[in-house]
Amino acid sequence: MDNRKTRVLFVCLGNICRSPLAEIIVRAAAMARGLYHYHFESAGTGNWHVGGSADPRSAAKACEYGLDLSTHRAQQITAQNCGSWDWVVAMDAENRRELIRIGVPEVRLLMMRQFENAAHISDVPDPYYGGPDGFEHAYRMLAKNAEALLDYLESRQ
Repeated sequence: MDNRKTRVLFVCLGNICRSPLAEIIVRAAAMARGLYHYHFESAGTGNWHVGGSADPRSAAKACEYGLDLSTHRAQQITAQNCGSWDWVVAMDAENRRELIRIGVPEVRLLMMRQFENAAHISDVPDPYYGGPDGFEHAYRMLAKNAEALLDYLESRQ
């Protein structure tokens, strides 16, 4: 891996639903724009799924949109490895609080939906306990915000 790349980590609770989708959606958007100076990964704040695959519903949703989560393996962000990232992007306020607790500096911490034109920064709801509509909703939120996130990252280069 090229150490000169800007390292961006997407974080949710278990790293099997939202953050892997965010990772591949933003990676695809970056590639489409010719932005090859980023390294994207995802992780969870919890360790329940470490080493496991993406949730089959997330993988199916990604596949519907031409993206592939088949090689995804869940990992955890910890106090020991949180300094490895230039930017950490939380999916919800609970994730953000945990990331601050383990030592991610707030100046390097973003919320996935913070660039929407809204007075309140909303969470990307966790679709894990819901039906397939939740995965579609999460996908659309992530895709809607991918370009604005890349614009922000580019403005910080």
